[in-house]
Amino acid sequence: MAYAQEVRISDLPKDADPRVLTYVDTWWDAARDGQVPHRKFLSGDVLSRWVDDISIYEYLPAKRDFVIRIDAPNIIAASGESYQGCSPRQIDLDFGTTVHPTLLEVIDQGEPMFHRVGYERLVWEEWLRLMLPVQTTDKEGRPVQQVFVSHFLYRGN
Repeated sequence: MAYAQEVRISDLPKDADPRVLTYVDTWWDAARDGQVPHRKFLSGDVLSRWVDDISIYEYLPAKRDFVIRIDAPNIIAASGESYQGCSPRQIDLDFGTTVHPTLLEVIDQGEPMFHRVGYERLVWEEWLRLMLPVQTTDKEGRPVQQVFVSHFLYRGN
């Protein structure tokens, strides 16, 4: 088992990469009237700058679990693992994290959550993890809750 250290933060650090801050601002712009944004406002065109950074975790209410629909290519490259099709519970087992319960909080509260995550690879690295709730509909028009999960290398002061 690998080990990751997670620290919840209320806001992104001021010295975060401007690309990360713009991504979060894009999400907030789509969150009209304080509502969880609909994916129609966060299309591939809108998110094209971050397409390789966004994993999509879909909520399965009957199981109170998630399935990872898309695992971000950049995080697969960094971790050497793909969790597409898995529950985030597997990530928690492999890395000693609390991804699953945190995702449940994001779904229940309908608000984003941010973490600083430390991970030992060749050297100790710090990452910013963003969990941004979104909504969409299935082919029958039923609501579907999802969370965009993104990790960005952080070189804080």
